[in-house]
Amino acid sequence: MPGRLTQKASIWACLLLAVVLGACGYGFYKCPWLLLALPAIAVFIWRSNVKYIRQMQALAQSRAGEDICTFVRAFDCHSTDTWILRAVYEEMSRCVQVDGGAFPLRPDDRWEEDLQIDDEDMSMDLLPEIARRAGRSLEHTEKNPYYCKVMTVRDLVSFLEHQPKLEKEGKPVVVQNG
Repeated sequence: MPGRLTQKASIWACLLLAVVLGACGYGFYKCPWLLLALPAIAVFIWRSNVKYIRQMQALAQSRAGEDICTFVRAFDCHSTDTWILRAVYEEMSRCVQVDGGAFPLRPDDRWEEDLQIDDEDMSMDLLPEIARRAGRSLEHTEKNPYYCKVMTVRDLVSFLEHQPKLEKEGKPVVVQNG
């Protein structure tokens, strides 16, 4: 299975960051009273993060001892592509890490309500990487019977199973099950 891709920030991203920071600095220079709002915003963000971390730690603690093996056993490995299972588990648990460790996923976890992954993160970041690692195409997703119906991790696995396999050098990628 292909590993996770890592990307370095481009020169354009660095320039954009410099422009944004410069604009913020200019805004604070022109309207110094905006600086008073920064501590309130920082406290709000900090409290939200602490609440999220505590909630996810409690959920992870209630699943102590569960791992990818527990996750995979919830599926029929004879009819489910195990590369999809591994890609989904590894990428989603990496996204929801708690205390630096992989988060124990369950097939019926809802990604927004339970895992607190928003739709934009799922569709723009996670889904393309999961599909790439599983050797699945994301073309013509509107023809997929699970299109716009993916709410749980199990739904995501089913959605990817109904996507065509990627071709490699003119030949379909062979993905072995079991």
